[in-house]
Amino acid sequence: MTPSKAKPTEQEVEREARRILRKLGRPRQALLARHDGGFAVARGSSAVAASRLIVTGEIVAAFCVRGWIVPDGPGRYVIAEAGAAFLARSFGGADGFAAQHRLMEEKEIGAGKSLRQVCVNAGESPLARLKFRGLVDATEFAAGEKLRRDFTLAQLTPRMGVDLNRVVVGGGVRGENVSDIALAARQRFNNALAAVGPELSDLLFDVCCHLMALESAEAARGWAKRSGRVVLRIALGRLAMHYGLNMTVGQGDIRAWTAPAQAAV
Repeated sequence: MTPSKAKPTEQEVEREARRILRKLGRPRQALLARHDGGFAVARGSSAVAASRLIVTGEIVAAFCVRGWIVPDGPGRYVIAEAGAAFLARSFGGADGFAAQHRLMEEKEIGAGKSLRQVCVNAGESPLARLKFRGLVDATEFAAGEKLRRDFTLAQLTPRMGVDLNRVVVGGGVRGENVSDIALAARQRFNNALAAVGPELSDLLFDVCCHLMALESAEAARGWAKRSGRVVLRIALGRLAMHYGLNMTVGQGDIRAWTAPAQAAV
């Protein structure tokens, strides 16, 4: 395929965006450069030649100008939030603008006879969006969500109004009415952050609990772009080790932090 040198029209750019970005929004998919100057949607360089989803360099440049894709290494682009928003508006119908902030997926909850599938919004937290893009694995995500759950149960979120459950004595509020569940959650939460260490716990606190976007956390700390991914995965790995979550062995790197204890003979 020889890429065209003519500047694409707006209609052509949007038509190609609906075709390419829809596939690019799937986990681990990227736009990778071809030898002829075009690009193909594939998971890795070894799959570029076999990919049938091809687009010209001019169209890719138009995507970049509109902020729909961002570079993720030499000759490699991934979908940006603006690209996902364009897709949501294009395919979301009347609810498109609201849908652009959602990443809906099915999830099983409960157990036994109460087991059922529900549709949840995977875009409600930065960690969920990273998992959706394949940048954190299931165990790392579970560790971060466990920390977030304890943060919520511990009643550590800032209050936006008056707490009507607190005891009023003599016209003033005395003490803090904290349940046993909240106290236990606070202890688990503090133990988890202590196990991770002060260097990494701040990032976990911002991303998992305060729901700060990873890009914003990088900017606040003066880090290079995409460096936060590495630090976050190290922090989530330590958190998973603290929680005793079984981690799988991935190709090329060590993922096994814990092993099930053997029964005593």
